[in-house]
Amino acid sequence: MFKKKSEVGSRKSEVGSSAFANASADREKSEVRFLKPHLPLTVYCLLFTIFTACMPKPIDIKIDTPTPKLVVSSQIVPGSIMLVALTRSFSALSQTAHADSGNNYVDSIVTKNAFVTVTHNGKTDTLLMVVPGIYASLNTLQENYGTYTLYAKDTERNLEARATTTLLPAVMFDTIIPKVDKTAKDTVVSVEYTFTDLPGVDNYYVVNYFLKRSGGSSSIDINSYFSRGSNQLNAMDIFSDKTFDKPEFTFNRKFEGIKATDTVALVLSNISKGYYEFLTAYQRAGGWFNQLSGEPINYPTNVKGGFGYFNAHYPDYRIYYLKDY
Repeated sequence: MFKKKSEVGSRKSEVGSSAFANASADREKSEVRFLKPHLPLTVYCLLFTIFTACMPKPIDIKIDTPTPKLVVSSQIVPGSIMLVALTRSFSALSQTAHADSGNNYVDSIVTKNAFVTVTHNGKTDTLLMVVPGIYASLNTLQENYGTYTLYAKDTERNLEARATTTLLPAVMFDTIIPKVDKTAKDTVVSVEYTFTDLPGVDNYYVVNYFLKRSGGSSSIDINSYFSRGSNQLNAMDIFSDKTFDKPEFTFNRKFEGIKATDTVALVLSNISKGYYEFLTAYQRAGGWFNQLSGEPINYPTNVKGGFGYFNAHYPDYRIYYLKDY
């Protein structure tokens, strides 16, 4: 009927131990709940202390502004004259680098009233400034594989540049087929063309695609393919005949930003290996973002005392009014 005192004592001891254990667990949970909100703040304070302790003191660096140099580009207008564009280089830290791309920017880099000559076969032709920064020869260049030497002097800044190039034979388009494919949602403009590779030597070619734009341009434009309006370069393709599998080369170019009512010019030139490498570097540089974020690129040049590239090639160009297709 009655339990022994020892059994009752043992029960009380078990109940007491269980209560003590439950109370300890409750305290641990409350401590965990108390510490959890403060854990992230502790970590942040520790990280902040580490970063501020490792932060080096600022060091003043003095960067000398590089001396400006002449930048050369050139173009032969078929059956007409040679045009040479002269601008000045500038530092990325200068005010010019942070100017807008309008007329003020152009005025700050063009070379006005320079002395420019082209020498060939012992005869020197002095070029005339047609607009600020662009100089034209009085005589046409006609001798294939002839050597032409450029001399330019910026009399305002006392800058000089020299370059020599070779006039390569012209290569003509064999066929050009403009295509305007209209759908319910979009209009796709493309062109397919063929030209024949010159035999016996390694050759390099560039095909430029220009859009006719009304009004003037704030950039330096040495191309004159349209009698009215400015020339806007829409795209450019460069080729080495080492990639050709036969002499007749065919290529299809699909355009972006060209409408079915636009006027376009296709321009084919046989160029030197050096100019091909220059254009390859230009394509690698891409837009401003790639130039700022990508790997530094040193552009090849044949200009002594300056930058850019002096070239002489007769382009074959064809103009198409896409509304006719």
